[in-house]
Amino acid sequence: MAPSLRIARRPQHFLHMITVIALSLVGAAFVPWRAHAEDLPVATPETSGQPPAGTQNETPNAQIGNALETLSATLSGAPAALCAKLADKNASPFEAQDRAAVAAFYQARQCSPLWVDEQGPTRAATLVMAELAHAQDWGLKASDFDLSAVKQPMPLGSWNPDETVAAELEITAAVLRYAHQAEGGRIPEPTKQLSGYLDRTPVITDAATVLARMAGAAKPDETLRAFQPSHDQFLKLKALLARLRGGTPDDAKRFDIPRRGAMLEIGVSDPDVATLKQRFKIASAQGSEQVFDDALAAAIKNFQASKSLHADGIVGSATRAKLSGEDLASSPEKIAAVIANMEEWRWMPRSLGDTHVLVNIPSFSIVLTESNKPVFNERVVVGTPSTQTPIFSKDMTKIVLRPRWNLPNSIKATALRTGRSVERQGYVVMRNGRVIDSSRVNWGRAKLSEYTIYQPAGDDNALGLVKLLFPNKHSVYLHDTPSRSLFNARVRLFSHGCMRVRNPQQLAQLVFNIDRGNQTPNVGHLVDKGPMDNQFDLNKPIPVHVGYFTVWVADDGTPQFFEDYYGHQKRITLALADKWKDIDVTQEHVTPEALDTSSAKRIRIGGRRDEDGNSERRYRGYASRHGEEGRSRDEMGLTGSGSGYYSGGNTVGDMVRRALGF
Repeated sequence: MAPSLRIARRPQHFLHMITVIALSLVGAAFVPWRAHAEDLPVATPETSGQPPAGTQNETPNAQIGNALETLSATLSGAPAALCAKLADKNASPFEAQDRAAVAAFYQARQCSPLWVDEQGPTRAATLVMAELAHAQDWGLKASDFDLSAVKQPMPLGSWNPDETVAAELEITAAVLRYAHQAEGGRIPEPTKQLSGYLDRTPVITDAATVLARMAGAAKPDETLRAFQPSHDQFLKLKALLARLRGGTPDDAKRFDIPRRGAMLEIGVSDPDVATLKQRFKIASAQGSEQVFDDALAAAIKNFQASKSLHADGIVGSATRAKLSGEDLASSPEKIAAVIANMEEWRWMPRSLGDTHVLVNIPSFSIVLTESNKPVFNERVVVGTPSTQTPIFSKDMTKIVLRPRWNLPNSIKATALRTGRSVERQGYVVMRNGRVIDSSRVNWGRAKLSEYTIYQPAGDDNALGLVKLLFPNKHSVYLHDTPSRSLFNARVRLFSHGCMRVRNPQQLAQLVFNIDRGNQTPNVGHLVDKGPMDNQFDLNKPIPVHVGYFTVWVADDGTPQFFEDYYGHQKRITLALADKWKDIDVTQEHVTPEALDTSSAKRIRIGGRRDEDGNSERRYRGYASRHGEEGRSRDEMGLTGSGSGYYSGGNTVGDMVRRALGF
């Protein structure tokens, strides 16, 4: 019998031979390597590249500490004591990340105090301490800036060197703490500490820069105050905080009207009308100050809409309650809400941009500001609590008219679990630039990112006719929608994370007007007769800020309090109270690249029959977008309802759900 046949009949013997050969090869490779390693010299301080014991490289902190010790020996009095104090890292009152900068700062000054001398605080210190005393007005904790060493008595008319040093370093530590907290340092990593959906990172000035600014300032109190945000809304929140705490003059309420009174509408004459006209800055002809006119009715409608009231322009009991200052009735909850919102502003870019877009999730609103004036204010639909719209800032760079919709991984997974073929839902599947049949893909093993699933452009497209892009890692953007009835809902939490805009064509036209002037394209014409997936790059990017502000203050000082739908306000409040263990830290939902389960690999989505057992038409490229297919966007879960699909329990979709544990 031939050797090959003998091996074929004795597979165990064959495998044994292969194993022996493989181990022999590995051993042969290992022996010379081992011999070579044994021949290598043993590492010593001279041969290892490491300095000998006692000569290791010193850290910057150690180097500065040694320099300060040396410097201290050449000085006397307070400077000598200051150098010695800073040289001892265990005795330093500063945060670890600030110690080296503080030590280097004083080393450069020959340890000369900045704020005090033996006779007490200097003029600069007095100004700084006065500013620190107002920390609570800015939403910070007064207790974080209590100064005791600087208030110590002088029984002999002066401080000794140690007392002088204690007062000096106490003020420096308070200044750094104030600057860092003013810029958001109490919650330095919101994404990790609170929620993965809070894509914000406070920009905190380093200690060396803070001290350099303060040392060179002619007005150190103003320099310190400048670390606070200067956004218009932040300053309005500061004023609201003072009012809620009862710290504003009585004339701040001069435009409130009584809680009870006559119904006010067009044509009515009443003293309260004059008060309201002053409040809303409405001019009147002499003698008609108390007459309710069309201009006041329009202002009342806007006010009612902002308070989620029926916007009829008539001042009835509910509207009177809001106009009476009821919203300003103080409570610990409102004060905490204002402080939490002030903290969020500390995370925002220092400048929003003279021209920018601001989306506010809790108010379901979008505002386009041009040259610091709002030119577009509309409603938006945002993500559900389980598929939240992330909070971040990026630049808008592109507008797409009549776009196609490329499904993100999260919605691809939803489409694959419906029990209906992807094509029958109105989508096209592509891989490597080629259209493929979804029924031929083993979705249990496939990597979703390798497949493009998209809905062709058209009236039924989930993105509608307009898409505004500001590239970001969350794959969200602003877009139109065919489901326009959702804008009538008071609470508009329906999307998978993207923001749907009411009247997006108007927004796109305004952005084009700002960006291109006389060369602007006609949006209305292009969405009617232009090409599909028509992309336009902006000449100058426009900042887009997606914010989460549950308190908003109108120009007349009237606050609006919104629901904390995502729980971010609560998390911030807990963090500021140092209740970190009570925070429910959430992570941004990310769909896995593959639906990798042993049971799913045997299931092929989208066979030849639909859920009712009827024959399914085969699709090449574009699927029909009429009838049931045209309504598939609801089955996709874009409205968060999931109400578009029903089954008796034996469809392919049901089998997939059971197999994947859904």
